[in-house]
Amino acid sequence: MSKNKMMIDGFRMHQSILNEFRFMRDESFSRPPASSYVVYLTMLKQLDVENNSRGILREYNLAHWSKKLNISYSTLYSGKCWLEKYHFIKNTVDAAGMPVTVMKDVEKYNKPEEGHELNYLLIPHALLETNILAEFVRTSNPEGIELLFSLLNQFRTGLSKMEGDSFEAVKMSRTMKTLKEQLNKNAKGVRQILSVLESLFNVQFDGISFRGKQMWIRKVWISLKPECVVEKTDEFQVDQLMAMLSHELTYFLDGLRIKYKPRDQRDVMIAFNQEVIGALKYLKDERNTSFQRDQFIKNYFIACIDKIEEQYHEKKKEKPTYKWHSIGAVFRIFFRNHLKATLEKIPYGIVHDAKVEAFMQKEKILFPI
Repeated sequence: MSKNKMMIDGFRMHQSILNEFRFMRDESFSRPPASSYVVYLTMLKQLDVENNSRGILREYNLAHWSKKLNISYSTLYSGKCWLEKYHFIKNTVDAAGMPVTVMKDVEKYNKPEEGHELNYLLIPHALLETNILAEFVRTSNPEGIELLFSLLNQFRTGLSKMEGDSFEAVKMSRTMKTLKEQLNKNAKGVRQILSVLESLFNVQFDGISFRGKQMWIRKVWISLKPECVVEKTDEFQVDQLMAMLSHELTYFLDGLRIKYKPRDQRDVMIAFNQEVIGALKYLKDERNTSFQRDQFIKNYFIACIDKIEEQYHEKKKEKPTYKWHSIGAVFRIFFRNHLKATLEKIPYGIVHDAKVEAFMQKEKILFPI
């Protein structure tokens, strides 16, 4: 396994938003309760499911998370109210008249091109399959969740700089003194919190000694368990491009005031991946012709949605009750039907080389030309 091939298998939490939680913790009289952290994490997970970079939730269900995490609904509702009170979230109605929940500043921090640094930690999907959050809520222990954030922040950086073949070699250390101060617990309380975290982390004690019946620990070493990480598979580096195009799609659908569900957005992006990305991922940038694959793909996507919007307005003029029965199918037809003419604008040598590369990789890609 080569360098920098591993990453935390999870969803984003922007560092700037985490800093706002920390500000509330350190500078206000209303420290974030453990339940507020939990509700916010479940909302981030739902954002990941809905693939909405604008921070708009359409299908969040508090009762579902209460059942899944084994935390009482009233406790999670209290955490949600805290988030509303301090403006981390707000409930509103979108342009199509549908109730939604908007997460503050998520859209802003998802736009590095507008001067905001894309700085985030990754929360493992596996966290929501453990009892960690329920245990920290049960014991009213937001400090445990804050330690979790701190560790995940370090591990994201550590994995990006990983040398060698084993992600387990990436370890973080804390002295017992530091942990006692950070968690505001005695040694026994620290060990209890670490035992809860063992669902996701390997925890090893270093420098153990005994004074009478009391155990003393000098340092703690922590590493990630396999269920927290995944091997990077974006060989052709299209993930970021697809995320950007998905963001454009959200603006497009909201601008048309069309009622849609997260699965409609997923259907569109799946169609684009199959009809366009699948065929064009082998195209390579060419300095002599100034051809850039990603820019070509982006331009094609934008051109398609412009044509779709034009057709939509024409149909609405002819028939005011006109609507799409399948958003994904409409987009798929446009992606497929207009690709051939667009590809003819690319120097043939670039397309030929892509066909050869696809053949060498034993992929059956049917180029439209």
